[in-house]
Amino acid sequence: MPANRMSVGIIGAGPGGLALGIFLKKAGFRDFTIFDREDGVGGTWRINTYPGLACDVKSHLYSYSFELKPDWSRLWSGQAEILDYFERCARRYELAPHLKLNTEIVSARWDAATTSWQLSTANGEQYSFDVVVSAVGLFTQPAMPNLVEQKPFTGTVMHTARWDHSVDLTDARVAVLGTGSTATQLVPEVAKVAKKVYSVQRSPTWILPKPDRQYTDREKWIFARVPFAKKIYRTRLWLRSESNISVIENGSDKTQEFKGIALRVLESTIPDEELRRKLTPDHPLGCKRLVFATDYLPTLTKPHVEVISSPAKYLRSRSLVTEDGTELDVDVVVCATGYAAADYLGQIDVIGEDGTSLRETWRDGAFAYLGMAVPGYPNFFMLYGPNTNVGSNSVIFMLEAQAHYIVRALKYMRRRRKSYVAVRPETMAQFIAKIDQWMTGTVWLTRCSNYFRAPNGRVVTQWPRSARAFWGMTRRFRAADYTFEPVDAVVEVVNR
Repeated sequence: MPANRMSVGIIGAGPGGLALGIFLKKAGFRDFTIFDREDGVGGTWRINTYPGLACDVKSHLYSYSFELKPDWSRLWSGQAEILDYFERCARRYELAPHLKLNTEIVSARWDAATTSWQLSTANGEQYSFDVVVSAVGLFTQPAMPNLVEQKPFTGTVMHTARWDHSVDLTDARVAVLGTGSTATQLVPEVAKVAKKVYSVQRSPTWILPKPDRQYTDREKWIFARVPFAKKIYRTRLWLRSESNISVIENGSDKTQEFKGIALRVLESTIPDEELRRKLTPDHPLGCKRLVFATDYLPTLTKPHVEVISSPAKYLRSRSLVTEDGTELDVDVVVCATGYAAADYLGQIDVIGEDGTSLRETWRDGAFAYLGMAVPGYPNFFMLYGPNTNVGSNSVIFMLEAQAHYIVRALKYMRRRRKSYVAVRPETMAQFIAKIDQWMTGTVWLTRCSNYFRAPNGRVVTQWPRSARAFWGMTRRFRAADYTFEPVDAVVEVVNR
């Protein structure tokens, strides 16, 4: 690999992949390709198009620090505006020549003889790169509920991540499965047109208010014309998010404060005592993803909306049957059941140095140094990898920190004329020990069902410290944490 000709393959053209491409260009790297299976950039904001979809991080914070947008329409922007933002970023930084769209990468195999990665597509095409970065994200593989068809269902079943806009919900009987962020956005929209809506819940969730509003013309003028106004505003939002980090600590004052708010909202919105009981969670606030919604609870009080407190179990020809035997006549079943978030890399088969697949390495749960590197998988990095889902801030901040780190690693290799880099097993082991230590006392370790955990019980998605702490750990590339020469045998890191 010539020092000035390092080739980089990036899998995924979402916010992380785009940020990395932009930073690579700025650092003078020209030979890189960003693959995506969709027909455009944007990642989850292109894939997901269900009614009511919006971000639960404020618009000015859910954007790149280097590309602030003065004219966001509202405090929390919707899917179309966010997608437009990332598409504009791709155009502004002229990433089009580096994009390979409608191309699904299905496998990545390390070739020790050439110290390179061989990528294979779903169509059988082959590509070779010196370095590969997975930027597939956390929310790419929909998790479908296990619904047994006792009789062939004649209606429509769809996941929110694969929304079928040809299905007309007008005057339909619709069951929405799930109570997470997606369901709380979707149910109010479905209830506007459907004849009957069933909100089918395995368990209720804590709902915090989301006082959304449009930005005024005056505010947008200030953001656009007053020097540093939008930067100062974004910094204030970031600091406020950082101040809420204690919400991840079980029983903290912040957790109790938020729980009090949620209970007051529930009390003031749901006058019916029986319905209020159904909607009061028994798990600690924060052990599942925090949900911010304003229209959801009022919608559940409407005459044509019914809350079913039993998980879906069976499908019959025109009905959905829950675990307690309740049979619901439905035309459409919408699964707002989230993603296989702990199953990193989705369906991509990654084969490392000793011929072992990353899926096998992670059989008990995913792990990676700083969420980016795994021993035995040289010249391979990840964005939004294990333990980088931040509990109280914007993932865009985390993705930028990781993308900067990866570029620093590649600049080090370029400067030192290295063609091989792999995180040391002892570095990985020390990092896992730190994660487990920091995780102690967090609400995620309480008796709570969530997508954060792996089969071995470890929390593998969440970052147990502040975003500031992560930035501090990634602002320098520590060469001592890595080896730059292949070894005969890779010491296996035992995931505890």
